[in-house]
Amino acid sequence: MSGLLEKYVPIVGAEVIDHLRHLAEPLRGSGVVHVNSTREGGGVAEILSWLIPFKQELGLETSWEVIEGGPEFYQCTKSFHNGLQGAPVAIPPGQLAAYEQTNRDNAERLRGLLSEADFVFIHDPQPAPLLQFCPERRGKWVWRCHIDLS
Repeated sequence: MSGLLEKYVPIVGAEVIDHLRHLAEPLRGSGVVHVNSTREGGGVAEILSWLIPFKQELGLETSWEVIEGGPEFYQCTKSFHNGLQGAPVAIPPGQLAAYEQTNRDNAERLRGLLSEADFVFIHDPQPAPLLQFCPERRGKWVWRCHIDLS
């Protein structure tokens, strides 16, 4: 054992780390892309900042992409967030158009990477429409909602 995972041996034991390596072996070399809306601040960025190096050490070709958007895009996604948590929301057509256009633009920028990946993880509602703008997909796509929906 070496690197990042070795630091966890005193906490979880060598058996757990060995088991992780065993589970990851069939996925070794797989292309994995994580997409979210910010590289800093917030829980998703915090999770991905340590998850990506773990996956890389386990042999998965893992990258982290951040979509780019303007104020109307983020106002729209804040409304989605509030609505998913039960608040009544009305999304103005301009904000919805900005949301869709932002994802269309980001899909254009990321299409090659996303289309060729074995696994794409979309984190939260902000990049969710990327799926529809990348119709030729090689791998599996997973949407991960980090918002509390209880």
